[in-house]
Amino acid sequence: MGAAKGSTLTNTHRAPHPGLSVAIDGGNSKTEVVVLEGGPHGLTERARGIGPGSGAGPQAVASAVAAVLRDLHVDPSAVTRVSAAVAGLDFPGDERGHRAALAELFPRAAVEVVGDAVTVLDAGAGLGHALAVVCGAGLNAVARGPHGLATVPALGWPSGDWGGGDELGRDAVRAAARAEDGRGPSTSLLPLVLTETGAADTVALSRAIRDGDVSMRQVGSLATVVARAAAEGDAVASGIIERAAAEAVALAAVVARRAWAADPASTGDAPGPRLLIPPGTPAVLAGGTFSDPGFRGAVTSGLRRLGFDPRPLEFRPVDGLVRALREALAQTSTDAPADAPHSP
Repeated sequence: MGAAKGSTLTNTHRAPHPGLSVAIDGGNSKTEVVVLEGGPHGLTERARGIGPGSGAGPQAVASAVAAVLRDLHVDPSAVTRVSAAVAGLDFPGDERGHRAALAELFPRAAVEVVGDAVTVLDAGAGLGHALAVVCGAGLNAVARGPHGLATVPALGWPSGDWGGGDELGRDAVRAAARAEDGRGPSTSLLPLVLTETGAADTVALSRAIRDGDVSMRQVGSLATVVARAAAEGDAVASGIIERAAAEAVALAAVVARRAWAADPASTGDAPGPRLLIPPGTPAVLAGGTFSDPGFRGAVTSGLRRLGFDPRPLEFRPVDGLVRALREALAQTSTDAPADAPHSP
């Protein structure tokens, strides 16, 4: 899961009234849309809907959103502000095509596009300074501090990543194979992996993976097997979980240093200068891997050592965008001159 901060594109028409606002969570598996209506008391929810995944590029996102809006009987031309989070925006500039496609769909709206990890940050902490760590199929972290929004590419091994559910599943297969032929220590992962995949042995399993009879998605799902074995005290599985937790904390430290100033005169548990994190700064935890108590506990302890206050994500990611839209509108209203004309 990546995150790239996008600038705002504003079309030539600017409505004096807040009108309708739309929040979009464009994930690979589903697209969630929330429509908000502006009024004297801010933004209130008018409707929400879920459509197909939108991971095939800008036009796929726009098409998925348009389909949801049709189902909700919402006219895109009535929308004046759009905040969208899209999966797979790993580098600056990745958001441009999505922003252009959405601007075409919403001809009267100001459109902002960010990476989907930012929605976790907004859902858990609003627009304030915070850290978010996401560990599902992949691993990513994003931070917002005095120096702005900070993240890193999350492309898997090409960007140095390790520790998401997909990697844990692969390590489960690797550990099982090594245990079976003697290259590695014995582990309960061997029978668990074979049971989950229906393979007679790891030789048959490797053939099934090579031939596509066991998909890489099925391999990634074996992360739950690693968590189960670790909870039962298996040393090999515990080592995998511990390494994944250490990777998550290390990644969090990297993005945090980019978002906050550090004290060069002292060092903490993580490499580099000690972070100057104000007490109580939230660290939002999201993703399926955090359902494992051992992983969650290790990451929580590491983040506390960095100075954060870890907490689970309690809102749907799209609601992070909704929260941000409401806070931004409230801030605009506060900043407006006292004698500014009122909307009719």
